[in-house]
Amino acid sequence: MDGQALAGIARDAVAGDAAALARLLDELEPVVVRTTRLIVGPGKAHAEDAAQEALVDLARGITKLRDPEAVLAWAGRIATRRALRAARWERLRRGRERELLPTLAAPVSDDTRRVALGIAFDRLPPRRRATAVLRLYLGLSEAETAAVLGTSVGAVKSQLHDARVQLTQSLLEAGVAPATATSKGAA
Repeated sequence: MDGQALAGIARDAVAGDAAALARLLDELEPVVVRTTRLIVGPGKAHAEDAAQEALVDLARGITKLRDPEAVLAWAGRIATRRALRAARWERLRRGRERELLPTLAAPVSDDTRRVALGIAFDRLPPRRRATAVLRLYLGLSEAETAAVLGTSVGAVKSQLHDARVQLTQSLLEAGVAPATATSKGAA
């Protein structure tokens, strides 16, 4: 659904139309679920719980949405806030981070590369992971990402840069060099 149509549904939902709210939540659910999964980590019950809590927050707070044109950024902010809480809890519970894949001597398959990237992504601290999700998955601008995370544009740039460097380093250590890396530590 395009942004204009989504904004129209959001306007109706803000005005109190229950059917519009249900449709809006149906449209936003895949984005909210994917955002929380990317931040918390796939296959974790905490990601699913965070997504459900974010959807409840969206439903309860719809009347507070000031700009229906920004409904996607608003939903992203709520999902990110819930996901960051869940990711922090998950990280504390987990204790030590799991080890990366063993170093691979032979050429790697796309499946192995995907698994290694997923593990490397899971190792990112929650704030870097959230920054990467908002910028690279949701496509928010640096300013929108900064607003969602309650930080500066400079901090967003720094977090995204650090996330890319850490991902590259993790993939190199796993023996799965990113396609864009030309030397160790390149981002």
